[in-house]
Formats: sequence, structure tokens, C-alpha cells
Amino acid sequence: MSINLNGYNVLITGGSSGMGYEMTKTLLSHGATVVIAARNKEKLDKAYETLNSEENDVYAIQMDVTDEESISKASDWYQEKFDHLDLLINNAGVGGNIKGLEEYRKSGQFFDIPTSAFNLIFDTNVLGYFLVSKAFAPMMIKQGKGQIIYTSTSTETMTRKGMVPYGPSKSAGEAMSDVLSKELQDQGVMVNVICPGGFTRTPLATPDMIEFFKKNNMPILEPTVLNRPILFLASKDAQNITGEKVIGSKFDEFLSDHNIKLDY
Repeated sequence: MSINLNGYNVLITGGSSGMGYEMTKTLLSHGATVVIAARNKEKLDKAYETLNSEENDVYAIQMDVTDEESISKASDWYQEKFDHLDLLINNAGVGGNIKGLEEYRKSGQFFDIPTSAFNLIFDTNVLGYFLVSKAFAPMMIKQGKGQIIYTSTSTETMTRKGMVPYGPSKSAGEAMSDVLSKELQDQGVMVNVICPGGFTRTPLATPDMIEFFKKNNMPILEPTVLNRPILFLASKDAQNITGEKVIGSKFDEFLSDHNIKLDY
């Protein structure tokens, strides 16, 4: 069965690369209107140029999820252009590859983490999620339906040695998702978490991390790992799903556990 998402509106942060870009392609291929948002204008423009075609109804807006004014401008632009929002994917994130964590990656000692780097990761992965949801959730509440998604990581990664502050930031984001799912359910807005379920080849993965996984014959997931889960969450099959964590590499197990049968 082919899912028809014509008339279905999506806004995705961090949509210019990695899993965000792949999810965008999947949603567009099924007829959705997708707005990709990203901080880096050059990458955003390149992604838009690649995705833009007669078949794809895609738009791009520059937005920094750590800057409330930037988000407010993007929200105003969106509401002037569109009359509804069906799916908000909070996918923007930064990890251990950011500048300033070089010494920590070598020593593995948390006290080598600059406070500025710690703040940047939490500002992006937690505060950014809050600010973007704060700006766009009222639109969903007003229309009485919608879904908010948070892209996270595995529990093992959250608590693995050497994963401060990325792991704890994702743990905080998941806790907030759980709270939001309870607060918004009665207003028709579903809130769920998605994650790949293992090390994934994205811009967050440093060359030395990829080399480590290859050398030790450890699996490396591709950024397409969330394509089926996001398509499911955008479909009518998931209209009552909330407070869940959907793991890309274990998606079939999720469906089985919930007695859901899909033919896509």
C-alpha cells in the first residue's frame, strides 16, 4: 500500500543533512509538503536546490534552534504561508564532533570539557527542542491535532563512557518528550521519540569514530534508518500513538509489540 500524504504539512529542523535530509526525501516522495529548517544557510540552500523539483513541494527556512528570535521569525513566516502543521520533527542536534571537545575525546575526562561546548550541546539538543516546540505547538493545539517528534539516541549511548554532555542532553530531551506527551494528548497532539538504534553515518559521526567501528567490525547504520518509522508516524496508522520511543533498527519489533501490521 502506498501512503498518500498530499495536504500533509511537515516542518523538520536539521533537515539539510543526515537523517533529517533522508526523512525529508521520504516524506516528499509520498506527497507531503515539507519545510526544511537549518542554521547553516549554505547547506540549507544546497539541500533545497537538490530536493526542489516539480514533484516535490519543498520549502526552506533558515533557523537557529538556540535563538528564540530566529525561531519566532520562522514561525511567523510559516503561519503566513500555511494554515496548518501536521508534523513537527525536532531533528536538529550537535554531538561530540563539535569544536572544543578535542581534548575530551583524547583524555576521556569530563573535566576537560569546556563549559562553552557543554552549553552549546544542551542549548541545541534540549533548549532548542523546547523553543521550537513552544513556537509551533500552539498552532497544533488550535487545530486540535498534530504530532511532535524528537530525534534521540539509544539508552546505551546516553550512559556510555565518554558521552558527556551529548548522552545526558538526549536523556533530558526524552524526559521532556514524556512530559509533553502527557500534557498535550488531551489536546490532540501526539509526542514521540525516534532514534536510529546504533552508530549511524551522519555529520555527527567523526572520521575517527567511523574508523573505530570499521576496525572492530561493528555495525554502522545508514541515515535512511528512520525512513520507515517517520513514514509510519506520519500515517493514519499512528494517529493515536504517543509517549513512545521508536527505534529504527528495531522497527519491526516495535510493530510486533504493538500488534501493528504494515505493508509498506
